[in-house]
Amino acid sequence: MKLTGSQLRDLRESDATATGNRLGAAMAMLALTQAELADATNLAQPYISDVARGRHSTITVENAYKFAEFFGCQIEDLFPSRAA
Repeated sequence: MKLTGSQLRDLRESDATATGNRLGAAMAMLALTQAELADATNLAQPYISDVARGRHSTITVENAYKFAEFFGCQIEDLFPSRAA
């Protein structure tokens, strides 16, 4: 599943301060469950939950890339810099 152009614009404009990331917002835009994303990315559902809720302050570049590739966006769209 890929985000549409308008969804991607909305994602980039969404606030990520509460969790530090926009993974949950991207999932909501596609009405995607954690289990579906876990299956598609070959990652564990509890891990997806923890990342979406901001329980991981850092994740591997490999996993960030898996999320970005799945949603058809840049890593920075899902995990914006905290310095910005």
